[in-house]
Amino acid sequence: MENQEKSIIEKKHDEKKKLKRTNIILIVVGIIIILIDQISKIVVTNIGNISVIEGILELSATQNIEAAYGIGSNSTVMYVITNVIILGVIFKFLTTQNEFVDIKMRVFLSFILAGGISNVIDRLIHGYVIEWIKISKLPVFNVADMFVLIGWVLVAAIFAGFTVNEFRKRRKN
Repeated sequence: MENQEKSIIEKKHDEKKKLKRTNIILIVVGIIIILIDQISKIVVTNIGNISVIEGILELSATQNIEAAYGIGSNSTVMYVITNVIILGVIFKFLTTQNEFVDIKMRVFLSFILAGGISNVIDRLIHGYVIEWIKISKLPVFNVADMFVLIGWVLVAAIFAGFTVNEFRKRRKN
């Protein structure tokens, strides 16, 4: 009986160590995303316009004073407050529910956090977000925007998959 209790305690300790290691990796990945985004903005701002594929792919720094993809209000204060609240909710969820959330969801939410933080950094420093990737008729975007979009799409895919699985289970019964 005593050996079983020790084994359970050791197993929980190992799980916590693994969780801590995973969190450190996610923090490092988030910092790397932020650095790539911020450095790419500095580089493109200093280099100027580059036409990679004429009319299809242009690299040119622009100032986005509005919300995501040029939508919405141009109030920097409102944008920062809204994003800090959203990022705070995601951060709180990750830190309080961490052991109940699978690694894929934590990775995808970390993408959203890192991209959001990087764009908030722009707002705080410049009063606008530097966007620099222009593909054909799409709105101009940056690396942070890509990670935010990818993160939300994959979070939605996880929820959709969960919903479909639940629907199938109920249908069987």
